[in-house]
Amino acid sequence: MLGPTLLLATAVVLPGTVVLRLLGVRGVLALGGGPAVSVAVYAVLAIVANLAGIAWAWPPVLAGWVLVAVVAAVLGRWARGCLGALAEPSPRGRTASLLALTFVVAAALLAVPIAVGMGSPGALHQHWDSVFHANGVQAIRDTGNASTLGAMAPLFGDIGPRFYYPAAWHGLVALVPASVAVAANASTFVLGVLAWLLGMGALGRVVLRTWTGAGLTLVVAAGFGAFPAVILATLAQWPFGAAIALVPGALALLIAGTRGAHGRGRVVAVLAVAVAVGGVVLAHGSGLFSFLLVAGPYVVVAAVRWGRTQWSGGRRRAVLALAVGSGLVLLAALVVVLTSPTVQNMLRFERNVNAFYPVTAYRTLTDLPLAVPFVGNLPIAALTILGVLAVLRSPARREQLRWLVVAWGVVIAMVALAAGPENPLRMLAGFWYTQSARIAAVYPVVAAPLGALGLLAAAAWLRARLREGRLPRLAPLGARPLPTVAALLAGIVVVATAGWYAPAKAGRFAEAYEPGRIAWGTMLSEEEIALVRRLETTTPPDSVILGDPHNGAPFAYSVAHRRAALPQLGTSGMSESQAVLADRFFALGEDPAVCDAVRDLGVTHFYLDTATVADGAKVSPSAPGLQRLPATGVEEVDSGGTATLYRVTGCGQG
Repeated sequence: MLGPTLLLATAVVLPGTVVLRLLGVRGVLALGGGPAVSVAVYAVLAIVANLAGIAWAWPPVLAGWVLVAVVAAVLGRWARGCLGALAEPSPRGRTASLLALTFVVAAALLAVPIAVGMGSPGALHQHWDSVFHANGVQAIRDTGNASTLGAMAPLFGDIGPRFYYPAAWHGLVALVPASVAVAANASTFVLGVLAWLLGMGALGRVVLRTWTGAGLTLVVAAGFGAFPAVILATLAQWPFGAAIALVPGALALLIAGTRGAHGRGRVVAVLAVAVAVGGVVLAHGSGLFSFLLVAGPYVVVAAVRWGRTQWSGGRRRAVLALAVGSGLVLLAALVVVLTSPTVQNMLRFERNVNAFYPVTAYRTLTDLPLAVPFVGNLPIAALTILGVLAVLRSPARREQLRWLVVAWGVVIAMVALAAGPENPLRMLAGFWYTQSARIAAVYPVVAAPLGALGLLAAAAWLRARLREGRLPRLAPLGARPLPTVAALLAGIVVVATAGWYAPAKAGRFAEAYEPGRIAWGTMLSEEEIALVRRLETTTPPDSVILGDPHNGAPFAYSVAHRRAALPQLGTSGMSESQAVLADRFFALGEDPAVCDAVRDLGVTHFYLDTATVADGAKVSPSAPGLQRLPATGVEEVDSGGTATLYRVTGCGQG
């Protein structure tokens, strides 16, 4: 897995970082924003390639990157010396070494539990969304189409070729020369650890304005389970997870872009931020609203501050004109967004109410359920609240960071609205399919810098007490620099919480990968995984496998490259033939409509798993026709565990 992971890491981080460097962006900002720029360019190249009839592969992708780099170099030369904070150089010497060491520690705190829970590089992620996404990668490899405007169409029976579905993640993973499972699992490390922490480090630097703040932000960011564990393991939302991983880097570019850029530099700053935000949006549409949730307060506060300055300087007409113009643009954008069929489908998505506001707020603050059951991650909650108090009690910090506290409160409020109880404002959570866990995933973006500030506040208090002569045995610590004391406190917290509750995080990933422990039911046991892998030798290459989509059959496509008649667990877009087989395939040889559907889809094999929900298996309530064997028209080919593969001989298929 090391090779695919390194390749994907290079593909995600390097091109975007180089482009930002060519534009004039320097240091951790280029590294932090690089992945978002990379994803944006890959997604656009995929759309262009499909429109031009070019198959998705490395040669055209690299050619596209060369063109982008040339444009970036020209723009960077044009705006040289005008980028302000975006051009801040990297730390050097001891500071750089300590920051790099902190990054490695934070990465290990995230990566080790993932690796332990995953078990092996080629382990199969057995949750609802992961089946769809893995088959989406295989569809791109088969069709050569990685465009967001149609790449996922083969997974839907009656959807036209110009079907929108965010495919940036799928396109990237499809480029990795490894099995779909290995490549997808590699993306969990690259996006959920590497890209995420690069962005958080950059954000910590621009928000707290010190390298110590950047390092402590990394340590605190590694403590959350809301992202990456819940999103990438429990919910299996790789594309949405990619968007969340890119948010902090894009936000860091936005903040730095408003500090000191002038003249031509403003044009380049706007372009860099726009491309990075585009990467967030192209990774997943909900990423736009996640970004606005944390960036909106900063933009509003910055705009109000600018407006006051201009107003007091006598430029009142300009302020009024800009305010009216911005309002009209915002109104137009809202109309466009709210009338979009995709957004309307999101807003109409219904979920059950499952909590009350105080309970949800507590769970968000304490990162439940990924910590001590019913208690949560109290240290991270305490540090975050300390950070909030540190901002509110200091006039200087309040002036600089009030937006961060506002964003923190807004995220908690939105998570609470999504969880319930039902009320008219709950529709606002529809931008995240009214799923509180999706909104909670963005909480660490604002909570981690606040937690880092909380660590600094706690360290300052402790150092002051020690200097007063309290705890004489620890008196020498009071003479140490504040960053040293803060780092020591961070280390104590990490050790005391068993690596930020690493066993709980590993358990979450095990519940997604380990047969027998899969939350919501195991799709494939170890024996059945072996059966599916053998499809490459037990069936012809043009075979089409039919089976209960909840009970393992769709894995035939991403694992063994055999088309699945029902390639996803959902029923949206199901064709008439697919619906017929899901409902009554057991009537093969008795119902002419079944044979018509078999011939229409080209079904050659039937995969039957007799395990039930009582056995711990996942069984579809919408596919009763695939849960018992037809009386005639099939013959056994292979078996493993409680599953058997049959060749369809009826309907003239034999």
